[in-house]
Amino acid sequence: MRRFLSLSLVASLSACVASPDVDSVSQPVTAYCEAMVQGVGLVDVESDYLPHVVNCENGAAAFEALKAQAVAARTYLYYRLDRTGSIADGTSDQVYSCGREPREEHYEAVRQTEGVVLQYGERTIAGFFVAGARNQPAPDCRGSTDDPTNTERYVTYNEGLSGDAITQTTLGFVHPTNTYNRGCMSQNGGHCLAGQGWGYEDILRFYYGADIEIVRAEGSCVGAFVDDASTVDASADDASVIATDAGADAASVEVVPPPDDRRLTSGGCAASGGATDGTSVAIVLGLLGLTRTRARRATPRAGS
Repeated sequence: MRRFLSLSLVASLSACVASPDVDSVSQPVTAYCEAMVQGVGLVDVESDYLPHVVNCENGAAAFEALKAQAVAARTYLYYRLDRTGSIADGTSDQVYSCGREPREEHYEAVRQTEGVVLQYGERTIAGFFVAGARNQPAPDCRGSTDDPTNTERYVTYNEGLSGDAITQTTLGFVHPTNTYNRGCMSQNGGHCLAGQGWGYEDILRFYYGADIEIVRAEGSCVGAFVDDASTVDASADDASVIATDAGADAASVEVVPPPDDRRLTSGGCAASGGATDGTSVAIVLGLLGLTRTRARRATPRAGS
C-alpha cells in the first residue's frame, strides 16, 4: 500500500540561531556497533540496522548508489546518536521497519562500506538525502522536471566545490558556520550516476562537495574492507521505479526545539517528510542546528 509524503510548514528555518561555542568530533571516529532504535531496542548497526535502512529507503537502486546510500544512512545515524543516544524508526529519522527483508545486495553494500561516514572539519555531518527528480538525463544526472516527490529543490550539486563555495541544503540551517550542513544527496540522481559508471565515493562528493572527508570509524564491528561486488547481482534497471509513489507535496521544514535532557546548545533544525513504499524513498530527517558535540562513542542507550 502506498504511503504519501505529507507535510506542513511549521516554522521558519531562520529561527535556528548558530552557536559560536561548538566542540568538534575528533578523529579517529569510534564506531557505533549497536544503535538504540526507538520502539525496537538495541540493533546491530552493520549487520542489521543499515541493511534494513538501505532496503527501506532506496532498495532498488544500482549497486554503487546503494553503497552511497549506506554511507549517508550511517553518517546520519552517527550524527543522531551523538546527540540523543537513540534513533527513531520512521520518517522522523530513518526507516528501519518497512515489512521487507534486505536482499544480498543491501547487505553487500553495507559490508563494502563498513564503518564509513562523512565528515567535514572533523565533524560528522548530517547526511541529508531525498528522492530527487526521476528520469534524470545522462550523463549529467542533474535533475529533471519529473519530480513527483517535490524534493529536487533540496538537492545540492557540489561537484568540484569546497569550503564555503558549496551549496547547503535548505533542509538544514543555511549558514557558513553550520559545518554539519554540507548539502543533500539525490537518490534518483545517485542511481543515474551509478549507471554512468560512477563509484560511491564520487557520487557522495557530487552532492556533498569535493572536500567531504570519507572516514572509516574504528571498532570491533568494523572489519577489513573488501571491495568486491562480483557476487552481487544488482541490476541498475531495478531502480527504474524509485520514487514513483510519493505525493506532489513531498517535504516540509520545521524547527524542532532541543530536548531538555540532551546536549544541544541551540535550536535543532529538522526537516520532516513521509515515507513511501518499498520502491520509493523518503526524506532523511535530521537535527542540523549548530550543537555542542562531544566525542562520545559508547554503545547508545535509551535516554542517554
